[in-house]
Amino acid sequence: MKLEKVIAYLIGLLFTCFGVALILKTNWGLDAWNSVFAGLEQITPLSFGMWSIAIQGLFLLIAAILDKKMEWFCIIPIVYKGIFLDIAKTITFHISIPSGIGTSILLFVFGYLLVVLGTGLYVATGYPKMPIDGLMTALSDSFLGNIKKSRLLIEIVGFTFLILVRGPFGIGTVITTFTISHFISATKILAEKWLEPT
Repeated sequence: MKLEKVIAYLIGLLFTCFGVALILKTNWGLDAWNSVFAGLEQITPLSFGMWSIAIQGLFLLIAAILDKKMEWFCIIPIVYKGIFLDIAKTITFHISIPSGIGTSILLFVFGYLLVVLGTGLYVATGYPKMPIDGLMTALSDSFLGNIKKSRLLIEIVGFTFLILVRGPFGIGTVITTFTISHFISATKILAEKWLEPT
């Protein structure tokens, strides 16, 4: 286990947490599954991060069934990300920023880039994935044949659930649902090339 990869892995997960928190602050709507977590937070006593842990745990079980093996080490990123989602959400919501469409655009773009870069980076290390990303690769290997199609399927299912729980929805939800898989695929390839020589 190389220290550089461990650091890249942890930073990648951290980037995704702060990216999600920044997008949430814009009120433009999150990607489908994070919108589900946010919607459930509003109607239950559990926090955003705790719902992330619970549903990612469910994804872990589904991926285990498809792969016919349980990735126990995936519990590490599940808990890590769940905790830091709540921390990132608390930090960003206590930061005062000017209101206006320009600020919202900048926040959304920066948050989106953090999610894309963070996901591509930590997945490229080859270390335990968040179950949604493990499910993405399991679906790709088992049925769909490529990451873009499997991620899109997962996001569309999430979109259906966010409507049921009345999670935050907006232009940001549409953008991330239908574009994020392409950018994650690209950043994963770039990150693999960057990490491999070391």
